[in-house]
Amino acid sequence: MNKTKILDRAANATIALISDPLKIKEEELDGSIDLILQHKEFNSQINKTELLASIQTKLKSSSFKAKSHILSLLGNELIGSDSLAIFELVKNSYDADAEKVSISFIDLNTQNQKIIIEDDGQGMTYDKIKNIWLTIGTDFKRGRNRKISEIFERVSFGNKGVGRLAIHKLAKVVTLETQAVGEKIAHQLTIDWQELIESKEYIQELEVEILELEADTFEKGYGTRIILSNLTTEKWTKKALKDLVRKIENIKNPFAEFKDFDVEISCNDFHQEWIEEVKTSTEILKDSLYSFEFEISQWHKKDSKDFENDFAEFRWRYDFNPPKQTGIEPNDENFKPNANKLTNENIFHIGEIFKQIDDSLKPSKYLRNKDIKDLGTIKGKFFVFNQNSALLRMRFGGQINGVKNYIRDNNGVKIYRDNIRVYNYGEPFDDWLSLDLDKIQRAGDHFGKKVTIGAIELDLNDSLIGLKEKTNREGFIEDESYKRFQLIVKEVFRFFESEASDDKEKIDEFIDSTKPVKKVGFGETIKELEEKLREKDLEKELTPYLKRIDKDYVEMRDIMVNSGMTGLNLGVAFHEVEREMKFINIDLIQDEVDIEEVKSRVQNLMHILDNLSPILRQNKSVATNAKYIVEKAKNINNNRFGFHEVIFSSPLISGESDNFKFKGPTGLLISSISNIIDNSIYWTTSARELNDDKFKPGIIITTDLHSFDGPAIIIADNGNGFSVDPEFLIQPFKTKREGGMGLGLYFTDLVMNMLGGKLIFPDNQDLEIPKVYVGACIALVFPK
Repeated sequence: MNKTKILDRAANATIALISDPLKIKEEELDGSIDLILQHKEFNSQINKTELLASIQTKLKSSSFKAKSHILSLLGNELIGSDSLAIFELVKNSYDADAEKVSISFIDLNTQNQKIIIEDDGQGMTYDKIKNIWLTIGTDFKRGRNRKISEIFERVSFGNKGVGRLAIHKLAKVVTLETQAVGEKIAHQLTIDWQELIESKEYIQELEVEILELEADTFEKGYGTRIILSNLTTEKWTKKALKDLVRKIENIKNPFAEFKDFDVEISCNDFHQEWIEEVKTSTEILKDSLYSFEFEISQWHKKDSKDFENDFAEFRWRYDFNPPKQTGIEPNDENFKPNANKLTNENIFHIGEIFKQIDDSLKPSKYLRNKDIKDLGTIKGKFFVFNQNSALLRMRFGGQINGVKNYIRDNNGVKIYRDNIRVYNYGEPFDDWLSLDLDKIQRAGDHFGKKVTIGAIELDLNDSLIGLKEKTNREGFIEDESYKRFQLIVKEVFRFFESEASDDKEKIDEFIDSTKPVKKVGFGETIKELEEKLREKDLEKELTPYLKRIDKDYVEMRDIMVNSGMTGLNLGVAFHEVEREMKFINIDLIQDEVDIEEVKSRVQNLMHILDNLSPILRQNKSVATNAKYIVEKAKNINNNRFGFHEVIFSSPLISGESDNFKFKGPTGLLISSISNIIDNSIYWTTSARELNDDKFKPGIIITTDLHSFDGPAIIIADNGNGFSVDPEFLIQPFKTKREGGMGLGLYFTDLVMNMLGGKLIFPDNQDLEIPKVYVGACIALVFPK
């Protein structure tokens, strides 16, 4: 079908949803257009502007009609699954202030099988049935008409006016019975979809008879009952029923107290046993190996001068709960921080994650109030398991298979608004946080989706503007606000992984019965083995093999270090070259080109590339000196010092501190120092955000010939310093920096090990450097 015909069909369908084409309300038109564009026949073919223009043209020329089969089109294909269809009906019960919803499966797998959904909500009057329930695309709960319920003050979930069509997905015949609070009679209507659609040609001609019922139809004298018969699913397998029940159970947030809203599921025959096999208990979660709870909210400061740019508040709690038999100490922390005022502890460092949305941004490295203004407070819980059978047996005894099945059936991170589920987040096929992908792509201590059960909690009213649900109820529209929300939650999960890293290592150590190598100490390990061989009188037989292993290890290490350090620093250099090229391009398209400025930028490019040449050359050990190495590393980063407004000083380059000579791989040492500079730039500019405008990021590189076992190059800054044991950072893939690989200090340690030197982290106060440099301090100690 060509585009003109597709537009024509879509325009006809849209106008058919409008109650009065001659008096169109803007909200009703927008809602109808959104609804039609969600349909798979149209959503990839046309856009909103084209459809609006087509509608306007048609309205000027003639009135519109829609064929009756549009009900089938919308009802059967708009909602993706049976569980989502039931979910829509449960949400309507919630909106109606129901305290209890009963979902009953009657006589399954017989000719008389039915599903009955009944609630004790406020019910509907005759007028509401006629003017609202039977009006497709009504704006009764949308925009300015969005309702706050009278009893429980619930913000209404329904806003498209098409949820009732979802029942077409479940059954060919539907009966509605309802009685409003205070009404003496109940009303009933029955729709046989096929019969109704075939009764008249156009939708506006269709008629449904509304009958009166006895007053004692409902136990409380009010409520709504929907009876679904002639079900579209003719044969219910055990798996299909359990999957549906599991999804219904997850409509409510299982991790939060919900006193005034309960959903009960039952069968009237032996199928009840299938339902009871679905594990809903959260007791298993209490025995998870790792758990993390957090809350992110706007920080309301009394003396705030710029609320939107004030820091948001990040509070969290991490628990590590190993079985007692492991002998590993648990970690049970209180919510951090517990302070009444904002401190660095509850400011959330997020790095530059928002550049993934817009690379032209120069975003804050810390979460601000403005970043969550259309998202509201974000809360969440994560529970992570280790499925090693020995560990599970220690914790759960003979219930291993049951626990594994529970984890399999419930894994994933779900989203709830006002404690009501947003589908399809956390379903078996969904990994909206890319946990499994990150585990594959990023080496290190990452938790996959298959061992993670979690929930993210949002406030419906506060997040309504920023997070809009798709018409087909399969998640949020993936616009800028959604992507910002997704990146924030992903960064929280990364923070959790970082907190759990040491404990994960302890568990791995227990499972493997080995101690992890914290630092590169392979040479020392070989020596220890040689000593043990002497004790056992096996030296002559096995020492040649050890020497061969040692030689192969050194060769592999050298190859890895040469390629790895070069790659790390080339990445930084290419970023600088790319940025300079952008600036040159901007300069050249100006009406009046500043030739001198362009020349200066070209010279900067040449300077960067010239200083890369030692890195790109083969890294053989040559005679060199500390000043040469530091000067080359400094020149590679000169542009960055200017761009980030970082003050760089080096008494070594200026001749105020002693130079010293040594023999080593020049390129690798330049790379090592350049990588440390890169980290210092990042963390000192981060510190600037936490201080006032007078704060100036600073880095100093000097030497110390007397404090260590050999001459040392000292690199210090005035950033935030190390928040964890530096030994943690020397391990591969360990980093506190968003987007970092966690390899820089690991490679630097390897390089110093190759030289016979070492990488250490002295106390700033023990060295003769200016007191202003209170942040990170690193010493590269060379052999005498």
